[in-house]
Amino acid sequence: GKDRVARNVPAFYIDLTEVTNSQYARFCQERGRPLPDGFAQDQPDLPVVNITYVDAQEFARWAGKRLPTMDEWEKAARGDEGLAYPWGADADPAKAVAGAAKLARVGSIPAGASPFGALDMLGNAWEFVDDPRTPTPAAVASFRNLLTPPPTATEPWYAMRGGSFNTPLSENLTWDSASVPARFRAPDVGFRCARDVR
Repeated sequence: GKDRVARNVPAFYIDLTEVTNSQYARFCQERGRPLPDGFAQDQPDLPVVNITYVDAQEFARWAGKRLPTMDEWEKAARGDEGLAYPWGADADPAKAVAGAAKLARVGSIPAGASPFGALDMLGNAWEFVDDPRTPTPAAVASFRNLLTPPPTATEPWYAMRGGSFNTPLSENLTWDSASVPARFRAPDVGFRCARDVR
């Protein structure tokens, strides 16, 4: 978090990059599911976007994985030292796909790797994490015109982390999160998977 409070996070594995269009297309083909809206079939290495939390959860299950928890995501991004940015202390926009015009190929900025080698932890696509939320009234109101029917505080909400390509780079992206309805999808929201150590 903001105050860098130490927590014990049991061992886990996390994908080095966000799930790509090619990986998600294979899942859709094997499961007989439609591709997401606006799916860029000619861009196999872009992160898949326009998926819901439930879509991400189902992909993770199909792949024999799961979505990371809040603490797992943050540890993968900040390392054991609680770095300000995955790559260290400097706010270097050249090390993240943030404040950009569009999505980038996953892993295209190796200089932005976290201490554990995870790439694209800041920017590119927001990433769903397995953290059920109770939204604030302001959060519910902010989605009122984005979803039909409008969301309620009693439906499932989850967190997403890391910002996206159109989010300006800032230190709070490593420790802050946003709450969204589980049925929300957007062209800058994707995910990566994790799994337990066996």
